[in-house]
Amino acid sequence: MNILAICSALNNSYLAIKYEDKIISKIIKSDENYHSLYLISKIKEICSENSIELKKLDAITVNCGPGSFTGIRVAMSVAKVMAGELNLPLIGLNTAEILLNAFNKNVLLMDARRDMFFFGTKEKIELIYKDKIEEKIQNNSLLVDKNCSKIFENALCFEDIDKNLGEIMINIAIDKYNQTQNKEEFNYLKLEANYIQTPPIF
Repeated sequence: MNILAICSALNNSYLAIKYEDKIISKIIKSDENYHSLYLISKIKEICSENSIELKKLDAITVNCGPGSFTGIRVAMSVAKVMAGELNLPLIGLNTAEILLNAFNKNVLLMDARRDMFFFGTKEKIELIYKDKIEEKIQNNSLLVDKNCSKIFENALCFEDIDKNLGEIMINIAIDKYNQTQNKEEFNYLKLEANYIQTPPIF
């Protein structure tokens, strides 16, 4: 399966293309968190340098969040436009399933501000309040972002370690595609961003 992976929900952006049994990947870094703005130019660069024809892709996969609001919007927009133009299935992944697979952990905890946190397993992500953390994470191997690492000093911080998340996404997406009988689930029009925002205050 020839597949393109796109992620700009985190502190870096990740691109990877599996094309004719070869995987080409790139990590895009930016001190000002503008990395998501380079997605299109980097996709073109990878394709040009490796003689890749986008029309020969079989699918696209994208990280739908949670994470950077702007980063998610950029990645989703690029992925949806490409999937629509090329008539390809679009396989949505969430941040937890990507990171937990990459770091071989059970639970992801990310700061959502206002004393709230994103609590994620490989199956789902939910928003929880600070006072519910302990009961949620007990006896679990914990992966955290930098803000949460200040609270849970013994937990592994994913932002301190460079992982090739593009390649991880490709493997997860191919498995998900092969295990799903109803391929209509991968229609790009059905894919929604996983922003998970805090409830409004009245």
